Amino acid sequence: MKTCRVEADLVRELTALSNKLNTLSPSWVHSEQAREQIQERRQVLQAEIKQHRSKGHAGKRCPSFDLRRAALSTSR
Repeated sequence: MKTCRVEADLVRELTALSNKLNTLSPSWVHSEQAREQIQERRQVLQAEIKQHRSKGHAGKRCPSFDLRRAALSTSR
């Protein structure tokens, strides 16, 4: 299945931020501000991924997302 590099990069960055947030213990973070900044960036990335999937290719849906959806619907 062909993958979209833009989407893959966004998802990879989101995964890295999620992992970072999950591994931070409150004692490592001197303030809640650092945790909030990571959470805000995650939310921005999630919005970017959603936008890319819906209109990321010259105003059209991301083809790799459509391929994955089709594969999932046929495997059920």
